[in-house]
Amino acid sequence: MTSVEMMKVAQSLLGLTLLTAIPWLLSEKRSHVSLRLIAVGLTIQLSVAGILFHFPVVNDLFLKLNYLVLALQEATKAGTSFVFGYLGGAPLPFSESFPGGSFIFAFQALPLILVMSALSSLLFYWRILPLLVQGIARLLQKSMGIGGALGLGVSANIFAGMIEAPLLIRPYLNQLHRSELFALMTTGMATVAGTVLALYASILGSLIPDALGHLIAASVISAPAALSIALVMSPPAKPTLSATWNPPSDGPRSSMDAITQGTTD
Repeated sequence: MTSVEMMKVAQSLLGLTLLTAIPWLLSEKRSHVSLRLIAVGLTIQLSVAGILFHFPVVNDLFLKLNYLVLALQEATKAGTSFVFGYLGGAPLPFSESFPGGSFIFAFQALPLILVMSALSSLLFYWRILPLLVQGIARLLQKSMGIGGALGLGVSANIFAGMIEAPLLIRPYLNQLHRSELFALMTTGMATVAGTVLALYASILGSLIPDALGHLIAASVISAPAALSIALVMSPPAKPTLSATWNPPSDGPRSSMDAITQGTTD
């Protein structure tokens, strides 16, 4: 190993140490911080990085998952274009005075939140999301000691935005305690939403080869990193959510009713 390579390794180790020590100094309850959690978090980060950089097929899989999010965004845009015309993203009947000037947040961004809420309600009615939450719960409770609802929210943040991802676990939100909500929000700020991922990649594409792949790798690695930092700063005060969910008695009675209730909520 050359001196330059040794310097880079030392710099990386120093960065990991400092970025773990600073949250510990700012922690609400330093005595409750688990060293096992820090070790597992670092191990997951390094393992994910190694897999992404040394196994291109895994990176391709994440690219395809991101394309699903982008497809959902495009489908939403098709709907808003049909309803609102060029205000919702349809071709402009005039020339745009400056790039991005035609993007109207209320008509082109907020509708995606309605779609995610409706989709979440439908997937809960079909019992798909509860099964997914329970599966993630078993995995993450053994590794990082967190519940499945938080785990699913963190995973969704890798591709969806910090508004859309919590909507996937909307029925669980009122059961999450303060530490879990903080972790969910922190992860949302640390990852790159799929709705802007393609935009970033198009900007950087001419300068960085495979910019989209790099951004997805960074987003995936940032998820366990942000989760570790959040749980160090705000350690869980009580046992995490068990990820059991019982549908309310006045819940949806059909798929269309689930979509309607989700949109209304």
